[in-house]
Parts: sequence; structure tokens; C-alpha cells
Amino acid sequence: MDKKKNVYEKIADFLNKSKIPTAYILFIYITSVQFLPDSWISKEFKEVTVWPFMVTLGIIILRVFFDIYKKINEPKKTLPFYSKWGDVINSGDFSKLFKKRLHDDKVIYIKVIGISLRFHWYYIKNLMEEYLIQDKNVEFNVTLAMLDTKSYNKLEFIDESFKQKFLKQAEATKNDIELFKNTYEGKDRTCKCNVELIEYTFMPSFYGILLDNKFLFLGNTYWGKEMIRSAGQSYNLYVEDDDFSGSERIKIFNSWFEYIDSQNGKE
Repeated sequence: MDKKKNVYEKIADFLNKSKIPTAYILFIYITSVQFLPDSWISKEFKEVTVWPFMVTLGIIILRVFFDIYKKINEPKKTLPFYSKWGDVINSGDFSKLFKKRLHDDKVIYIKVIGISLRFHWYYIKNLMEEYLIQDKNVEFNVTLAMLDTKSYNKLEFIDESFKQKFLKQAEATKNDIELFKNTYEGKDRTCKCNVELIEYTFMPSFYGILLDNKFLFLGNTYWGKEMIRSAGQSYNLYVEDDDFSGSERIKIFNSWFEYIDSQNGKE
């Protein structure tokens, strides 16, 4: 949560933001004085205003050059990229965000879209168990969306062995989620945990994890030889209101998640 500013900090912010507009107003005022008829204003007053005119003009020129210099030397922003899920873990970026959100708000919301969830679920589970075992005063709300194991026969995979591998991983994940829920949900404890598993019956165009509707680790799937193929489990990190359409990506992710949830159990 953003820290509330006191009255002195607000005044300081206002003065900082108003410096250049004030300089422009002063420059226009002093300049206009020089062109007023002598009958309106004395010659002495005009001469007195020359020095403030020069100083103000100098301030404006320096600010323009400073802005140009800052723009030229400003580091170019890049979209955070991870070539595989292991890089997300090793970077510590997800765990840092996870722990900070819990520290700040005590409640966290996570949405996951995956095929077998073989990477995502076990990592998130381990992070949650650090708090659950110690029974800390936090709350987890996790919704997981995975490919329905009953639909594997209707979908095209790279080959039969690849399909069977995914199917085994998916079934193992489902069993582990159920075991986790039986262990921690609905218990008389300080640390609250709500985990929901929903399933879909189509090959997704992307996969990823959304944290508190603000941080999205997103990867894309692609088609090759008329069969769905993963993009190597690579991810980009989008943040709400970032310079890479993060808010729009989050909106799209949520819309697909809502669709999956609405279709869950219909087929």
C-alpha cells in the first residue's frame, strides 16, 4: 500500500512541480513589461526587471538542456524476460513479490493457467507451506486452471508418449492439490488457505501466473506441425500500468480465466 504523505510532503511536492511553470509565467510577465508604453510604466522599472528577465531565461534554458540530457542518457526500459520457469525461480522475482504482498496486505490472490501445472503448483505450494507450517496470520486465495485430463484423448499432442507424460504429470498434480487441501483447508488455524482447481478442455494460447491482479508472469504457446507446442516455458513479467501494456495483458488474462471458470464442469 502507498504511504500517505503528510502536509509538509504535499507542499514540497507542489513546490517542486510548480518551479518550471512559475519560471515561464515570470518570464512572460517580465518580457511583456519591456514592451509596455513608457506612459504606462516607468523606464526605471523596466531597467530593474532586465536582470530577473535574464536569470529566468537562464533557468528555462538550463532546464531544457537538462531534460534533453536526461532523455538521451536515460536507460532504455526493457520487458523482464525469463527463458524458462527455472529462471523465474532463480531470479527470486516471484518470491520477492509474493512475500512483499503478504507483508503489506496479509492477504494474497493468485490465478494460474497451465496445462499440467507441473511447475507452477509445486513452487507455489512450497511458498505457502512456509507460512502454513508456522501458522502465520496471512491468507492465501489460489485458483488453478489446468487442462482437463478427460479431454487428452480429443486433443493433438506432439506424439503419444508426450501426451502420456503430460497426463501422468497432470493426474499427479491433481492428487497433490487434493492432498494439500485436505491437510490445510478448513482447519482451526490462524493461517487461512483457499485453493480451487478448475479445468478446461481446449489448448490454451498462453500460460502464466497472476499475482494480486498486478503482476503477471506470462508465456505463450504456439503451433508447429499442426500440433500445440509450448514456447519453451519462457515468461515475460507484466506489471499493472507499466510501459508494455501490462494492464491490457492482465485484462486479457482475467477474461480468459473468467471464461474457463464459467465453463468448468460443463463438458
